[in-house]
Amino acid sequence: ADLRPRLFHCGGELLPGLPLLAAGIREGSPLTMLVTPASRVVSASNDGTARIWNPETGDCLMTLGTVGWQRRATFQGGALKVGREMTSAAFSPDGKLVLSTSADCTAKIWSVQSGDLVHTLRGHRRRLRAAVFSPDGALALTAAHDCAAKIWDVESGECLHTLQCHSLEVNSAVFSPDGAMVLTASPDNTAKIWCTQSGKCLQTLKGHRWEVLSAVFSPDGATV
Repeated sequence: ADLRPRLFHCGGELLPGLPLLAAGIREGSPLTMLVTPASRVVSASNDGTARIWNPETGDCLMTLGTVGWQRRATFQGGALKVGREMTSAAFSPDGKLVLSTSADCTAKIWSVQSGDLVHTLRGHRRRLRAAVFSPDGALALTAAHDCAAKIWDVESGECLHTLQCHSLEVNSAVFSPDGAMVLTASPDNTAKIWCTQSGKCLQTLKGHRWEVLSAVFSPDGATV
């Protein structure tokens, strides 16, 4: 990954290109240097690609996937061919991988360094809405229109659990801060809490009178 050197003096960060004397720093003054990964932004598009950007310059650094824009599903040879637009994209916690979801019923894991496709995650029967990595980056979580969420092993690309207890599509799915639980939301007016290790439903949260669009854990994982 690209690295970005950063200089600090008395708790304040020095702007790149600013002469030390202009910042009021005399010879022999103590400086602290940190080397951190350069910041990146990832976007997902209806053109069938995800793009990685430098947020400081606005430059596109890499394009993942190939342009294959197809807005609506069409019938070809008696079969339903769905669009390939990407519906979401997310970085792994260490920034080395990107996880993308698509209307073609798959999720994909990409290498940020090379742009190569690492895994195609197959198993959902309808378009995917979103996907995230677990806090430790070892697992991936996908949410789809087939009423299911799935937990995947990032290293192997294997599906570990299918979380299928909603009666309608899954609008969102997230891990708890410690990665031990999964929270899903659905238009069936419920949210559900699942055990990551076993894939079992622990709680069904009822009370909304209309569809649940999203749900998240609190930072400490104690509430939803």
